[in-house]
Amino acid sequence: MTDQPAVELPDHVLDFLSEQGTMTLATASPAGVPRATTLLYVNDGPTLYFWSKPNTTTAKHIERNPIVSFAIDSYTDDLRQTKGVQGMAEARVILSGEEIARVAALFGDKFPDLSPGATMSISFFRVAPTDIEFIDNTDSGSETQGETFGAEFHRQRAYSVFTDLPVENIDTIGAALQQMEVGEGDVVVREGGPADKFFIVVEGELEVSREEGARERVGPGGFYGEVSILTDTPRVATVTATKPSKLLTMERDTFKELVAQALGTTAEFERVIQDRLAASGR
Repeated sequence: MTDQPAVELPDHVLDFLSEQGTMTLATASPAGVPRATTLLYVNDGPTLYFWSKPNTTTAKHIERNPIVSFAIDSYTDDLRQTKGVQGMAEARVILSGEEIARVAALFGDKFPDLSPGATMSISFFRVAPTDIEFIDNTDSGSETQGETFGAEFHRQRAYSVFTDLPVENIDTIGAALQQMEVGEGDVVVREGGPADKFFIVVEGELEVSREEGARERVGPGGFYGEVSILTDTPRVATVTATKPSKLLTMERDTFKELVAQALGTTAEFERVIQDRLAASGR
């Protein structure tokens, strides 16, 4: 079974995920053509699972572009009572027979009157969130005024691999990320090389080693590469995967356009950069 990122969600968000039964999953083709599908799901903590025929558009999209977004809603006629979860994730077909059996059992427990049938004819998918927001309007007391349509939704960020990045830019940043997979022992960047990408670890672990012997580990939710990009200098360390890892990457120019503009206006991100500069001895 694939190791999952160490995602910790508040209990009320986990309870909500367990209580609901359907989610809307948004996928896109490699050319960027979007599709939204409503699916039955089960969850194991923050990880979501669904089944689908392997020849569906959703399954084909995920095979070529595993970055997805999802929404799970619960509402009444009074929109002020709306609750929901929405986020971004990486979706993958499950290949492990042990994990398939476990997920099939979860479906059997949650939906005893339904059955996916013979599991040989369907595919099970794992949806591993990288960003989750919880929407709760039940206690907001917000009201629409005049001829304004809709309601004011109160959002709470429950989890994000972008913990140390400016919250207001997360949606835009997410759209610019690309997926990268590396094997154990693979060199991601070399000391002295060009600073052409920014990296976020989704799964696995990277080791950052410097010529003088200093070493550090970067696990799920950690990121690397922003200092060299922002200071226009070559890489100051070699980064190697210590286990099979999944990364999200952003090209240098995109990073500077979307993220570096926040310096000076977002104190938290400025603190992160200053800490990284201090750690690298600059």
